[in-house]
Amino acid sequence: MYKHFVFSIAFFFICTSSHAANWVRLGDNDNSKLMLDKQTILQQDSYKKAWVKVDYKKPHINPETLDTQYNSAKLLWLFDCNAQKSATSQVFQYFNNVLVYSAGVEAKNAEFIEPVPESDVDVAMRYVCQDKKPAAAESTVKTEKSKDSKPTDAKPSDSKTNEAKPSDAKPTDAKTEEVKAETPTKTEAAEAKPASSIKKADAKDTSTKSKTSKADTTKPTWSYEGKDGPENWGKLDSAFSTCATGLNQSPINIENTLHATLKPVRGIHKFPAKEVINNGHTVQVNFKTGNMLVLDSAAYQLKELHFHAPSENTINKKSFPLEAQLIHADNKGNLTIISVMFKDGNANAALDKLWLQLSSKNGEPASIKTRVIPSELMPENRSYYRFSGSLTKPPCTEGVRWIVLKTPMTASKAQIETFEAAIKHKNNRPIQAINGRVVVEQ
Repeated sequence: MYKHFVFSIAFFFICTSSHAANWVRLGDNDNSKLMLDKQTILQQDSYKKAWVKVDYKKPHINPETLDTQYNSAKLLWLFDCNAQKSATSQVFQYFNNVLVYSAGVEAKNAEFIEPVPESDVDVAMRYVCQDKKPAAAESTVKTEKSKDSKPTDAKPSDSKTNEAKPSDAKPTDAKTEEVKAETPTKTEAAEAKPASSIKKADAKDTSTKSKTSKADTTKPTWSYEGKDGPENWGKLDSAFSTCATGLNQSPINIENTLHATLKPVRGIHKFPAKEVINNGHTVQVNFKTGNMLVLDSAAYQLKELHFHAPSENTINKKSFPLEAQLIHADNKGNLTIISVMFKDGNANAALDKLWLQLSSKNGEPASIKTRVIPSELMPENRSYYRFSGSLTKPPCTEGVRWIVLKTPMTASKAQIETFEAAIKHKNNRPIQAINGRVVVEQ
């Protein structure tokens, strides 16, 4: 590992001296900045590859050691443009421009998955996979060129160093391999929030685009009842087809399980909520950056927490009056959801604080004025069930890791009724078929 580490550093400096990067800014927000080196976009076999870099506004913790910090990353992303899937091949992490971690897999062993819409990977894929760069995209992208830049097919380099979280997590458990010597480029990529400054390229003629622009921007509606309800989700739009055809759909009834030696759920869930919003489908809570889950040697950032009443998943056919789902994502777009059940009982102090902040208007976020942290909505006993599933709302994307905690929390009847009154309808998707899936428990 030491030889590999030294070789990675040496290889980096060799490349930086021979290649002038041409960085395109794809996203910049309060948490991080995502950039891509145009010079490194290359076609290889059935996919394209490009180096990206991420600069983080605040240091992050390396999940492999939990005592190593990094504030920038470089990643080699692979894009299957035809299948609209992506994979991460290599990761380099830096703290103040000093390499502190490297990992990767060979491209032939990388697993391609469909990125989360509007995530960093999705934004980068749209840029790399466009047939030609539309004027609209060029106008929203600022190009930053190194001095004396020369066009070349050489691998990326830059005097800066950035990082992203080393997550080679796959829908099936995957071990992180040592990175092979291929040029690390700087990566300034937003790990927590999606960058959305790049508009989707439209290859159609202007005349056709003007006629169809309204239809292209109209999102299909869905609901939990009526003609737009769960039984019809797969028919509402082609993007929702997995809701009807998928074989690993969620939620499920957890009944027949296998005991396994599973690692405990590790993570940091102490950073407070910043806003709560009733979006009409659920009550969603957004948190400040820093909450993290470590699973399968990969780091997942907490994106949001939302609720369902009654519970979506059931245990031995038992439904709970309320279920909280904590949505985590790694910087490849892989998702892990921690599910927490609530039973009738004593009031939960965190729920009280959240409900008090709810706006009377749907879709209007309300700032959280009192401190609420995710761990207040999770039991101390973190033993769990685990299975592979999907999102429980359109587009019902599969390949989601589900961690259902066995120990329920309590909520008062009044708290549950407050949520039901805010949503005005049940918001649980019906139980889906197991289809031969194995559920393991700790």
